[in-house]
Amino acid sequence: MSHDASSHRAVVAALVANSGIAVAKFVAFALSGSGAMLSEGVHSLADTGNQFLLFVGLRRSRRPGDPQHPYGYGAERYVFGILSAAGIFFVGCGVTVYHGIRSFLHPHAPEFGWVTVAVLAVSFVLESISMVTAVAAVRAQMKGRSFGAWLRDGSDPTTLAILLEDGCALLGLLLAGAAIAAAWATGEPRWDALGSTLVGALLGIMAIYLAGQNRTLLLGRAVPPAFEARFRRIAAETPGVEDVHAVMSRQVTPERFKFKAEITLDLAWLADRLAEALPPEVASEPSPLASALADRAALAVSDLVDDLEARVRAAIPEAAWIDVEVDHTALRRERAGRR
Repeated sequence: MSHDASSHRAVVAALVANSGIAVAKFVAFALSGSGAMLSEGVHSLADTGNQFLLFVGLRRSRRPGDPQHPYGYGAERYVFGILSAAGIFFVGCGVTVYHGIRSFLHPHAPEFGWVTVAVLAVSFVLESISMVTAVAAVRAQMKGRSFGAWLRDGSDPTTLAILLEDGCALLGLLLAGAAIAAAWATGEPRWDALGSTLVGALLGIMAIYLAGQNRTLLLGRAVPPAFEARFRRIAAETPGVEDVHAVMSRQVTPERFKFKAEITLDLAWLADRLAEALPPEVASEPSPLASALADRAALAVSDLVDDLEARVRAAIPEAAWIDVEVDHTALRRERAGRR
């Protein structure tokens, strides 16, 4: 399963689950007046809005490239990931912490009943189901790597967001349940306010972390070291390549990478290729003429690229990186047609 497919499934599962959970929690808050339950309701509402933004980002990132965006729209998911993280911070964390502090300063005894307990239990079950879906998506993307390696090098921010939100939701339910139980057992409503504040703080920490992850990817993070090392090895082992250097990479999306490198041609290999085009009476082993032509050809191509880059930078100083590829596909096809 691809990153995109597994992420889409996790987002849809979380969106459906949290929509129902948010409604149930607000109903329980209306019946009990519990600040911790209100915090949980705001938490689920923030999660629902966040997951909708992630869903929109996934859909928009699937658009193919066009003349204005030749590399496609894959980074859309990072933009919407930052927006959703901001929503969690300001709506989820901000409103919840504000209500918790207010309830702590001006406590009032909430009314608890079986409805509150039932909502917490059902919410825990639904969040657990969503969590299982998110874990399955992560396992599909790990591809033999450890969880730490996936988190460090190749995590999809959309799947990561769903995983963290579900984990925080389960932890938040436990905190809310503990706060409600403590308030009911001791008769001290400030326990409920403390639970509300802790849930808000948990949301704030998660939002800051997700915003940082999406920011790093939006700025153009290099591909994981293992992939870059594989690229270097393949390039170095390619016949005709003597040296590979100045390797640069960018993770355009979790599924698409961009590589750039400079290579030094193997002149002996090039001389052998040129010798194939020489008449039998001219070619020898080794062929001094082919070696001389190889030297000249390699220098000519290198000088051409250097001259092109110098001309472009003189006219466009903003051109910090220039990728040029020598392409003679038409000539290859023409020669193939003559055979």
